[in-house]
Amino acid sequence: MPETALIVEDHPLYRDALTLLLQSIFGAEGVRAAASAEDGLRLAEAASDLKLILLDPGLPGINGVEAVSAFRRRWPDIAVIAISASEDRRDAAEALRAGAVAFVSKAASTEVVSDLVRRVRSGEALAPTWITASGIGSLGEDAAQELTPRQQEILVLLCQGHPNKEIGLRLGLAEVTVKMHVSAVFKVLEVANRTQAVLEARRRGLYSGG
Repeated sequence: MPETALIVEDHPLYRDALTLLLQSIFGAEGVRAAASAEDGLRLAEAASDLKLILLDPGLPGINGVEAVSAFRRRWPDIAVIAISASEDRRDAAEALRAGAVAFVSKAASTEVVSDLVRRVRSGEALAPTWITASGIGSLGEDAAQELTPRQQEILVLLCQGHPNKEIGLRLGLAEVTVKMHVSAVFKVLEVANRTQAVLEARRRGLYSGG
């Protein structure tokens, strides 16, 4: 049976846009769409080989953390991506704590959302991520500030002098995704550019190459 994805979004235009985006990944018959969490739960019950749920937390009826939790309780092994108009750190943190693999701004580019969906579909293990309109957001002092395994890979290649495009080719990532990871690395290391990142990585023992 073909893999399917479910979109739960109450705004018709944005729902249609997401449907077209996911159809390019899952095929024309592989996408279901609902305007509320209640309808989404019913559609998910009937979906074959459900792989991904793309959910707007700002829904009528069951919404926010309750909506994310409702899908996670029923399908704990299926990835939920929250996609929201909110840029509030608290909303992102709550959705991620409820079990979403990512909290994505509706202002994020189509390429960013598409790349994220493809990675989730492929089964890549992702650290809970907040993607804002400008890149990966920080959840504050209480959030883990350690580099993810992917970011550690990117840091090593960055320290070796490879540009973003080359890093993307080596790791099989879109260049825009590499840029987001590089921004996150800079934030963790508290640096502003690549030269500072290399020096800080050496100081912290994260890179010892020539």
